[in-house]
Amino acid sequence: MLTIYEAVLCFFIYAILGWCVEVIYATVNSGKFVNRGFLNGPYCPIYGFGVLIVVICLTPVSGRLLPLFLGSVGLTTALELVTGFLLEKIFHAHWWDYSEEPFQLGGYICAKFSLLWGIACVLVIRVVHPVVMGLVHWLPRWLELTLVAVFSVAFAADLAITVAGILHIRSNLRLMNRIAKELHNLSDAVGENLSDGVMDAMERTEKSKQELALRRELTGVELDELKAKAAQLSERYRTIMEERTFWTRRMRRAFPQLGEQLRERMKERLRRDR
Repeated sequence: MLTIYEAVLCFFIYAILGWCVEVIYATVNSGKFVNRGFLNGPYCPIYGFGVLIVVICLTPVSGRLLPLFLGSVGLTTALELVTGFLLEKIFHAHWWDYSEEPFQLGGYICAKFSLLWGIACVLVIRVVHPVVMGLVHWLPRWLELTLVAVFSVAFAADLAITVAGILHIRSNLRLMNRIAKELHNLSDAVGENLSDGVMDAMERTEKSKQELALRRELTGVELDELKAKAAQLSERYRTIMEERTFWTRRMRRAFPQLGEQLRERMKERLRRDR
């Protein structure tokens, strides 16, 4: 049974190893280095949590291949499903998308990767984890505690910075939504002015030509003001869409599909509200 310190140290070790796997995979696909991962540091927490959960839950059956494999498939699939669902609720976008894969669910999970995670966990439990635990037990106690403290402080700071970035993005999304609604209201106002102009033209008589000409002039001024305000709001909307903070730049590099999904969703909302 793992002690608390051993569990924390194993979490960071597997989070770092998972980050290495992600970087290698991204490099092979893109031909360049990409700092993959939700956080800024060289670790992917989902790998740390995933392996730790598998180790704690499935060590009793590690000697039996089929229960170990099936349990690994079930646990990692559940973790990926829950994590993907929560990230989409926070960011309104998929951080990974298996929609094109056969036997997928919501783009969060698919049969192919579930089986791959199962195979990977079997290898981890039977090959990698004994080596990792040998290293952990080899470390002097003081060094083990020091590493746990250093990693924990760095992780907490990184998490705080990332949460601040998330809140900033959510704030921008709410602001963009309000701008889209204002543009919708302006569109209605412009339409009402144009409708009034048409009705005036239809009801026009010789006696009221001068009065209606003045009204059309006032309506034109109102329309110009509404159009100017709409242009201002559109420019503000575009500025937010194209914002480049350190955190948003890194997220777009690490997860290119994330920025595109957010952009398309906001554009669609704007089109729908017009």
